[in-house]
Amino acid sequence: MSLLLVLGVIAVAQAVFVVLLGIFVFVRREKLLRRADSVRSSRGKLSAPLAKWLVGSGSADPVRDALRAMPRDAALVFASEIYDTRVPRDQHASFGAALRGEPWANWAIKGATQRRWWRRLDAARALGIVGTRDDADILEPLLDDTHAAVRLAATQALAAVDDPELVRLAVAHYPGEALAVRLFTTATLRTVWQLAEGPLRDCLTSRDASGREIAAWLALAESLNLPSLRPAVTALASHPDPEARAGAARALRRYPHAGSVEAVRALLDDPQDFVRAAAAQALGALRAAEAEPQLERGLSDVAWWVRFRCALALALLGEPGRAALRRARQSSDTFAREMAVMTSGLSEGAVLELGDV
Repeated sequence: MSLLLVLGVIAVAQAVFVVLLGIFVFVRREKLLRRADSVRSSRGKLSAPLAKWLVGSGSADPVRDALRAMPRDAALVFASEIYDTRVPRDQHASFGAALRGEPWANWAIKGATQRRWWRRLDAARALGIVGTRDDADILEPLLDDTHAAVRLAATQALAAVDDPELVRLAVAHYPGEALAVRLFTTATLRTVWQLAEGPLRDCLTSRDASGREIAAWLALAESLNLPSLRPAVTALASHPDPEARAGAARALRRYPHAGSVEAVRALLDDPQDFVRAAAAQALGALRAAEAEPQLERGLSDVAWWVRFRCALALALLGEPGRAALRRARQSSDTFAREMAVMTSGLSEGAVLELGDV
């Protein structure tokens, strides 16, 4: 009898659990459906006033009100989407100012010190919209966050916060970041290049940095393409680390100048094959006709990649380079002959595309 009683209690408990679980699922579903309806309704109210504000025939107040009617996390998502895809760069500041102090923005920024990384991510995203230089102290630890997604969003917020010391910090941390974070950092630093110029020059001239770090900063210099950085980049063509020399060659292809050509021509005789390949690529990009004899000799290089880069560079030099390739097709050197034959079969568009990869 006692066993039957125990089994009955267990059965009743299980039945109650199943009923409660069903109630929970039903209530949760209804709540999510109401939330989705609310978000759709608010989004529908957002499009028209946003369009009017963007063309200058309305104010940002209706946009702000439509976002305020949404749940806080949804408002942040839609505000980020609008900011990134629809608001022109020259209107970012006014858009952020209109949303500054909104409940959803304050809620998101307060998450900057939370243990949960997604709350810190929300804070970084909000600062990217409504942040000002007064928020530099909040953004700084997010640039050093342990989670890559938070650091990525924080680097995007640099444009809004516009603080020189934070930009210096972002440039200093650049070599140690993951590739995705570097890409977003580069895109952001293009918008605040005036603040990035000095810190990047200091990093390029640092005597304590490793070759790997120098190469990363050279890649950033190549992307930013700031004329004032050319002397620092040129000087690194004689760096003792081959990774840095290769980085200098790649960067100098974006800095057309007689000094750039001279430095890269010297690297075409470098002992490291990947440095020679980078130098050949740069000479093609610089259209350095004076380097044609060196590039023609490079068709006999022991490294296939160097020969390929030299052939592409010659193809980019116009008729003098094409003439060198025709001579190489008749050469007794198998390396030079085969590379010239292969390159001569490429279309002009293919040469341009491959020469820039």
